[in-house]
Amino acid sequence: MRVRLVPDSMAARTIAVMMAGLTLSHLASIGAYRIDLLSQFGNSIEHEAAERIATVRAAVLKAEPSERERTAQLLSGRRLDVHWSRVPLTTATNPGDPQLDALLNRLREATPDQRERPLYLAFAADPDHPGDGGHMLLVSAQLPDESWLNLRYILAEQPPSTPHGLLLSTGLMALAVAGLSVLLIRSTTAPLRAMARAAERLGVDVTAPPLPETGPSEVRLAAHAFNEMQKRIQRLLTDRTQMFAALSHDLRTPLTILRLRAEFVEDDEQHAKMLSEISDMETMISATLAFLRDDGVQEETEVIDLAVTLATICDTLTDSGYSAEYAGARHVPVRCRPVMLKRAFMNLIDNAVKYGARARVTLSVGNGKIHVEVVDEGPGIPEAEMEKVFHPFYRVERSRSRETGGFGLGLTIARTTIRAHGGDISLDNHPDGGLCVTITLPWADR
Repeated sequence: MRVRLVPDSMAARTIAVMMAGLTLSHLASIGAYRIDLLSQFGNSIEHEAAERIATVRAAVLKAEPSERERTAQLLSGRRLDVHWSRVPLTTATNPGDPQLDALLNRLREATPDQRERPLYLAFAADPDHPGDGGHMLLVSAQLPDESWLNLRYILAEQPPSTPHGLLLSTGLMALAVAGLSVLLIRSTTAPLRAMARAAERLGVDVTAPPLPETGPSEVRLAAHAFNEMQKRIQRLLTDRTQMFAALSHDLRTPLTILRLRAEFVEDDEQHAKMLSEISDMETMISATLAFLRDDGVQEETEVIDLAVTLATICDTLTDSGYSAEYAGARHVPVRCRPVMLKRAFMNLIDNAVKYGARARVTLSVGNGKIHVEVVDEGPGIPEAEMEKVFHPFYRVERSRSRETGGFGLGLTIARTTIRAHGGDISLDNHPDGGLCVTITLPWADR
């Protein structure tokens, strides 16, 4: 089974793009907040360290030289270890370290009299946290009497994490925006789905109700254009029907005159031939006009049981002396123009029993489609003529003659009808002999 990485529907794609953008924007916002939080945290650490070191230095300077070490020890705490000595704790520096440079600048600002004297800063590993290199700050500041104030200062605890409240509020906001966006997108694309269903319905029933012209201006404009197209198609079909009705009248008038003149022919043989030819012409004209007029266009659609219809056709032909049998599903509802569809299947099964001696009709349903097969026991049709037999008036002469009736319109009418119902028809020669006609239709049981 092939997995689609890109959603198929427009609504799903819009939702996916929106969710991706929303996720990225929230991640970027949280990242920016985190960076700003760490920056503020670093600034507060530097400010606190500078102020505390400056305070310790001032307190030690005020003490007598003999009391300075004791004062330094009294000023020591959990994160600060202070000593007064004649030698510096460190003389190393880390040039180019932005945090040390910032600390050094803050210390010189806090202790203006230290600017002309040596002041060394360096990072060292905290013995209590040996894995956190640079966690401890070493400071050696020379006092006016050239003694040294040495400090070991634990800069801070672990950096602050992103507040859980922020994550919760951000997540809830994202869910709210996503939910409202999904509802908005689905309501926006709903008219498009309705238009697709209407276009499908129009292929089956041009008299279907028009689309409601509601929604945004673009949707209203598209619905209006669709409704106008449907009206033009209806007018075209009405005009065509009226034209063929008039044409039928005009063509029958000269045939009636010919029939009257034939009555004055004294030769009985010629008289019979003329009447036969006139009768054939009348039959051909009637069949042609019925096909072109397509009375089924004006027929209302309704749901029928196709299984019952096929079984009835087979029973009717069997009662007429032909061999036709039905097998398959017992109840299959389908929305159609009943008379038009029944005529199409009647043509197909009638062809099978007349030209193939026997008809076996099967009906099944699968994958949202109705499948009908009509198999006969005749000689089949050459591959080269599989498509030609659907052309109007085309006949396979070696197996079909005037003796069997018809003018080559049966398959034409059948395919036109099946396609008008949203299906299709195909021909194949059966491996065991005979012709297999396969019909597919959309399934109305939804």
